[in-house]
Amino acid sequence: MSRREHMRREANMERVSEGTASPSPTWGLWKRWMMPIGLSLSVILGIGLGVWISGGTSARQSARPLQVSESRVAPTGALATALALSEAFAQVARQVEPAVVHIETEAIRTGRRSEEDPFDFFFGPRGRPRRGTGSGVIVDPEGYILTNYHVIRGASTIRVKTFDGKTYTPEVIGVDPETDLAVIKISRSEPFPYARMGDSNKLRVGDWVLAIGSPFGLEQTVTAGIISAKDRITDGENAPFQRFLQTDAAINPGNSGGPLVNLMGEVVGINTQISTSTGYFNGVGFALPSSLAVEVYNQLVRRGRVARGYLGVYVKPVTPPIARLNGLKEPQGALVESVTDPESPAARAGLQTGDIIVELDGEPVRDSRDLTRRVASMDVGRTVRLKYIRDGREYVTSVKLGVRPSLADRREEPLRDEPRGKNAQPPEERKSSGPPRLGAKLEPVTPHVADVLKLGAVRGAVVGEIEEESFAETLGLMPGDVILSINRTEIRSPEDVKRVFEGLKSGDDVVMIVARASRGVGPSRSVLSGTIP
Repeated sequence: MSRREHMRREANMERVSEGTASPSPTWGLWKRWMMPIGLSLSVILGIGLGVWISGGTSARQSARPLQVSESRVAPTGALATALALSEAFAQVARQVEPAVVHIETEAIRTGRRSEEDPFDFFFGPRGRPRRGTGSGVIVDPEGYILTNYHVIRGASTIRVKTFDGKTYTPEVIGVDPETDLAVIKISRSEPFPYARMGDSNKLRVGDWVLAIGSPFGLEQTVTAGIISAKDRITDGENAPFQRFLQTDAAINPGNSGGPLVNLMGEVVGINTQISTSTGYFNGVGFALPSSLAVEVYNQLVRRGRVARGYLGVYVKPVTPPIARLNGLKEPQGALVESVTDPESPAARAGLQTGDIIVELDGEPVRDSRDLTRRVASMDVGRTVRLKYIRDGREYVTSVKLGVRPSLADRREEPLRDEPRGKNAQPPEERKSSGPPRLGAKLEPVTPHVADVLKLGAVRGAVVGEIEEESFAETLGLMPGDVILSINRTEIRSPEDVKRVFEGLKSGDDVVMIVARASRGVGPSRSVLSGTIP
């Protein structure tokens, strides 16, 4: 071993003894390759970062402003149909909106105050203003406006705001409480934009309609929907004349009086009411049909009021027992419950309680509402031809129509000096039992009762106490009623009632005519019917 190799070995041994390992051949190889690679990656990352920074700045500088563009692809299929419908809605709105008006009202209401107002001494008691809003539609270029009666009812001040923002004080041309319609008029030197009236009779369930008005005071609001039903009847004392169009187009407070229009831009209804438990729209709205609105409008403009034809009878629906007793296959027509006055048109024509009117001028009568509505739409003084059934036989008569009394004149109040409920009893000494199947106590008619009810003779049986859940209660008998006939058999005493019921069994029909007193209009007749349980 040479001296040089010996010195190198000793040096290596010293490094090992000091804890330092000698580099292996692998380490040298890794160092030789990885150092250039690391340097290359650093250069690449640096260049990339620079490009990213400069590129972001360049993108912001080169971005173009956002613009609204039109589709260059022609719509087809369902999309084309939907766009056509959308265009129709927009066109109708543009066409009708200028004719729709916003109505504001103010009424002064007075009420008691908890403390005296010192100003009352100088100026008198001051009322509190009650404000309301509604809608209307101009239907004539002269400024005639159709709206609801309830929109302007009781108003001391009425203001009409048109589409162009101008405000007018209108003249009230006429009102018709029984249909809830009114006509008012605004004036200016130039014609007003107006809407054309359409034919509501041509509407179909499912047809598209738009409602335009001022819900919650939000003027010129347009909502869309369909005709959900026709000839819809709602509760209320105006029901005989109001057969509504039902729609799901949103109608809310403030829409009243506004138009319901078809896709031709024609007014087919006057928005009037909604069915709701919250006071707001629940998907069920009602509009008076244009056919009725035109009829009322023409009368109000011509003479300031509506004169309706009048027969002078109270009518009610025909029940199955009444239909069977008179030989009808099914209930139809209008049952004459009573004749209002001996001098009424119906009385002069010979109509009586229990008659069933089945035709008016050759057209079938569907029910009592149909008869009332059709007669009311006819001119006063017109002679009509009636076909009716009495005791199963057909008769024909002619009637010259009178003038229908106002709603207030026709209200009735029971004529009884003492309150008598369904279980009220007549004086003990006059009490008598009735047939068990009837469930009511009966007593003879006195001369006084016969005179009050204008029976013409002391006949019939007076109803006293009525048992709960009895057949008498089901029929609708009331204490004080006088039974005049049962199934066409004249009743002259309580014993006659017993004999008739002895011949009846469960499942038999009963049709009963009774006399009933009413304050103001005097005694009347009622027809009651049912089937013995």
